[in-house]
Amino acid sequence: MSRSFAFVQRVGDYHYFRRGGRRHRLPGEPGSPEYLAAYERAIASKPELPKSARVGFAAGSLGWVIDRYLVSNEYRSKAIGTQRAYDVMTKTLRDAPIARALVRDINRQHVNAHCSEIEQRYGRSRGDHQAMIISILWDFADRHLPQCRLDNRSNPTRRRRRSYRARARLAWPLDLQRRFLAGASDELKLAFALLLYTGQRRGDVCRMRWSDFDGKFINIVQEKTGESVHVRVHRDLRAALMKIERRSDFILTTKTGRPFDKTALTKAVKARLRAIDGEAFTLHGLRKAAGVRLAEAGASVQQIMTVLGHKTPGMALFYCREASKRELSDSAMKLWEKAA
Repeated sequence: MSRSFAFVQRVGDYHYFRRGGRRHRLPGEPGSPEYLAAYERAIASKPELPKSARVGFAAGSLGWVIDRYLVSNEYRSKAIGTQRAYDVMTKTLRDAPIARALVRDINRQHVNAHCSEIEQRYGRSRGDHQAMIISILWDFADRHLPQCRLDNRSNPTRRRRRSYRARARLAWPLDLQRRFLAGASDELKLAFALLLYTGQRRGDVCRMRWSDFDGKFINIVQEKTGESVHVRVHRDLRAALMKIERRSDFILTTKTGRPFDKTALTKAVKARLRAIDGEAFTLHGLRKAAGVRLAEAGASVQQIMTVLGHKTPGMALFYCREASKRELSDSAMKLWEKAA
């Protein structure tokens, strides 16, 4: 099914409007004027369809822009993880009153009022996400949808200050790692080993299957970036994998053999950190710890990027700088001791 249009089925390279046992091919590329016009004619010819299936937004409205963005090449070129995040954001936006406003009429006050309401209901980060997706949709409309008549209007999210300030996700020190493992369940010990020794994000660790492990490498397609990563398995992780009982196609499972999902894994790690007075740290800190350990071992920026799947060198350079601080401190103290 299409991500934004009801009763649309994709077969090979073609899209069809299907209802009541019959289907009609939609012409052109998804999101093109002829595609959208044919879809709207098909909807109009089916008066028995529920209102939720109809194109309920006026041309040029924010909801109308959402429908066109979600079938555009610009959206489809995003990584799968990014698409999923945008799906959540646009769903929230479509259900709000601002979605029915014409894009050309939306100003900063409208955006702030909408984001404030979302913050009150879901939290500050969700409000900031709404501002971000409105900005993306506005720029898309400005570049591709002349019907919106934006002319030289300014993006209404411009210069908006973010409400949410993320807490720094610190790399786990060795002492915390030891305390986490001491007394942890076998399932959490395996989760720890997978997170630290592959350096991957929680979603990618949860999705790892035994078929991805060939005895030497774990092969991953990252959920967030779409990058294909081949992580050579650290000897400590290999030892853990060789000992673990295979309860499922997935490597990481609960005691009952069900695969961990991201939420359950985060809660389990958070509970364990709370039990050992490690609440200043987060699950993602194990990915940071992997980067720091690689840099301290002498891995290059390119090697760190390859293992962790970073597309740009920024974070890899950060890990290398952290490792350099340790080496420089060590050499400086040795000079001091020698001078004394």
